[in-house]
Amino acid sequence: MSIHMSSNKPLLSVRDLVVEFNTERGLVRAIDGISFDVMPGETMGLVGESGCGKSVTSLAILGLIPSPPGRITAGSIQLNGRELVGLPESEYRKIRGSEISMIFQEPMTALNPVFTIANQMTDVLSRHQKIRGRQAKTRAIEMLELVGIPSPDKRINEYPHQLSGGMRQRVMIAMALSCNPKLLLADEPTTALDVTIQAQVMEQIVNLQQELGTAVVLVTHDLGVVAESCQRALVMYAGRIVEQSPIIPLFQKPQHPYSAGLMASIPRIRADKVAELPTIPGTVPDLLHLPDGCRFADRCQYSDDRCHQEQPIIQMKDNREVACFHPCGEIS
Repeated sequence: MSIHMSSNKPLLSVRDLVVEFNTERGLVRAIDGISFDVMPGETMGLVGESGCGKSVTSLAILGLIPSPPGRITAGSIQLNGRELVGLPESEYRKIRGSEISMIFQEPMTALNPVFTIANQMTDVLSRHQKIRGRQAKTRAIEMLELVGIPSPDKRINEYPHQLSGGMRQRVMIAMALSCNPKLLLADEPTTALDVTIQAQVMEQIVNLQQELGTAVVLVTHDLGVVAESCQRALVMYAGRIVEQSPIIPLFQKPQHPYSAGLMASIPRIRADKVAELPTIPGTVPDLLHLPDGCRFADRCQYSDDRCHQEQPIIQMKDNREVACFHPCGEIS
């Protein structure tokens, strides 16, 4: 079951996706039966704490799950109705960069240190847009200018280490959008940057997304970024989606106790006193030894015997979804 923002067909449709990894300690199910849609031109946030499965979801969509030790063991990923699970690597290479692009968390590891920015950007353009030489370099310079890099005609001939962190991330954005992809996956795109640069980079992504009509899946733990940039969000916990909702209702009245805990943990400035920062008690369950019932039950103030014995199923009402036996009030 998934939320549809309009009557249009979804650009991306994920159904019952399961991703597992073989480890020295045993089999880990990092993604356990998640389903969601991304509509054309939509900006959707994928939120949750570290280890919940956000980045693995992005890598699965891109066909970049390292195998071994990982593999997709069940489910479907469709882009414009085309099934991606089981697609030959040669076919996936044609899709990456042209139809689906990704901005990685740390540009210094995503960019090749021994090639200039020009080499790397024109390679993408020649591979997917079939433009080469001077035409490709002109297009690359235009993209660098579009993402706000000063003197792009000079910067394009530099190596990654010669650029600041903010500029490297802008290069990644320019490279990701240079072939006008239908879907952009942004995995913690501002984590390695200072606060002022974070705001500039996010503003750049949103502006370009609106200009080019690209759908964006923003993977982050930063709820402030989600509130400012997204129309809708999925909240993940221990490999599962526990809540899906449009942004304003999610922040005003979260339904899942975990979502409510995340919202409560956002720092707030009060004139009268310094408020103690709320925390969610307990720890995330070990994926090798998951509880029988709800995975959040041991940390939840509303849990009862049923929560510890049964898995809650998704309930839907008024364009929102929550997997909880005791949602925080009526779904509205």
